[in-house]
Amino acid sequence: MKILIIEDNVELQHTLKEIFELDNYIVETASDGEEGIQLAKLTEPDVILLDIMLPKIDGFQVCKILREKGINTPILMLTAKDTTKDKVKGLDIGADDYLPKPFDIDELLARVRALIRRNSAQKTDIYKIGDYTFDLSAKKVEKNGKPIELSQKLFCILEQLLRNRGKVVSYETLMNKCWDINDYPTKETVRAHIKLLRKALNDKDLIQNVSGMGYKIE
Repeated sequence: MKILIIEDNVELQHTLKEIFELDNYIVETASDGEEGIQLAKLTEPDVILLDIMLPKIDGFQVCKILREKGINTPILMLTAKDTTKDKVKGLDIGADDYLPKPFDIDELLARVRALIRRNSAQKTDIYKIGDYTFDLSAKKVEKNGKPIELSQKLFCILEQLLRNRGKVVSYETLMNKCWDINDYPTKETVRAHIKLLRKALNDKDLIQNVSGMGYKIE
C-alpha cells in the first residue's frame, strides 16, 4: 500500500514516514500544496494524509483541486484546527476523514486502514474493459468517456455478468435475478434482451454466448 504525506512540519513528516514504513507502507512526502498535488497525480497513492496549514496552497485548496481533477484517493486531513466549522469545510470539499493534532498514532493507523478498506470495497464496483467503464454502484456505463443509457433490465443483466466475470451466468440465474417470477421469463426472453444489450453497447464480442448454458464476460 502506498501513502502520500503532505505536511510542512519536517519533524512530523519524518516521524510519520518512519511509522508508516515500519507498518510496511510505501511512503511519499511533500512539504507544500503544489508539490502535494503533483505527487498525488504521479504516484497514485492509496491514501493521502493532508495538513491544512501548508505553504503555497493550503490543504483545503489542495483537497478541492484534487477532487476537481477527478482524483478520488481517500484524504485524511491532519490539522491543529479543531473546530466544527473547519471539520465541516474539509468534509464538504471532499475530505474523507479528519483528525486534529495532536493525535494518537494507533488511532491514525486505524483510520488509514479503514479508509483503504472502504476505498477497496468501492473499487470492486468499477470495471474497466477495453474502451468501457462500468460503475455498478452509480449505475453508469461509458464508452470512451461517453455515457450509454441502459434500461433497468439491461443493466441488471450486465451487472450479473460483470460480477461473475470469467464465469458462465446461466439463463436461470439471469431470469431469477432480473425478472419477477410473475413475468414468466423464458430462455428466449433472455436471448432477446442480450441482443438488445449488445446493440446498446455496440459490441458483439464483449458478451460471449456459451451454448446451451448462458453467457459470460471474460
